[in-house]
Amino acid sequence: MSKGRTTLDLSNRELVDLYVSHLVARNRSDKTIKTFRSVLESFIEFLGGKSISDVQVYDIDLFLAHLRQRGWKPDSIYTAAVAVKRFLEFIGKGDALRGFELPKRERKLPRYLEPGEVKKIVEAASNVRDKLIVLLLFSTGLRVAELVNIRKSDIDLEKRTIRVKGKGSKERYVYFPQSVAELLATYIESVNSEWLFPSPKNPNVHVHYTTIERALKNLARRAGISKRVTPHLLRHTFATLSLAAGLDVREIQELLGHSNLNTTQVYAHVSRERLRRDYERVWDSLI
Repeated sequence: MSKGRTTLDLSNRELVDLYVSHLVARNRSDKTIKTFRSVLESFIEFLGGKSISDVQVYDIDLFLAHLRQRGWKPDSIYTAAVAVKRFLEFIGKGDALRGFELPKRERKLPRYLEPGEVKKIVEAASNVRDKLIVLLLFSTGLRVAELVNIRKSDIDLEKRTIRVKGKGSKERYVYFPQSVAELLATYIESVNSEWLFPSPKNPNVHVHYTTIERALKNLARRAGISKRVTPHLLRHTFATLSLAAGLDVREIQELLGHSNLNTTQVYAHVSRERLRRDYERVWDSLI
């Protein structure tokens, strides 16, 4: 922003650009930045010629209703509401949010894969890189943005740890099993880049997260897995199986990089549901 100008002097589009710059400066993930920008551009388009400075709660409600009519799912509408809310707070229009409530989210239990399904996906991989992508997401619970940002210097093969920079640039360590360490040791020697997973087109930058998502989708199809396999599904799988195997929920919170225990607590419900199914499988055949 040039000297002497305030947010009141900026156009709606300039305000969105300013907020996106703020997200970039705060190290928000590429995915978040892309999503928020898309939502906010849709919002100012919906407003027509109305200035952001004149926005009221009913404008936001009408926009969210518009998204619902266009077929947006509840979780996506919630994300849109968060994007608009944070944007208005950032530009100093928090007063326009008086009386605004975020829409309700669907409380779905996280889906997850069975170990046998993960094994099939790994076996469907034709190269070491793709095997490692699946195994690291599965055995560490990493977010896809954290996975692609791993440098070779972040990995300690002897201690079997990876230094990870998570949300808000918070550092933590995650662990991996011996079988993955052996695969990693072989793979790292073949990588001519500082990044563990460099871009196929340019080794000076890391692979894009959409490449990881596409690889998982193709592997699942080859493995005959009908579920929609994503990096986040493997993260859910890590958390669910860890809890079922006896790890404490606070330990899982630390490994996942959750700042709030309530975020991790949802996996306790998944674990109980798994327990019920296992119980019925055994006892329904005995009595």
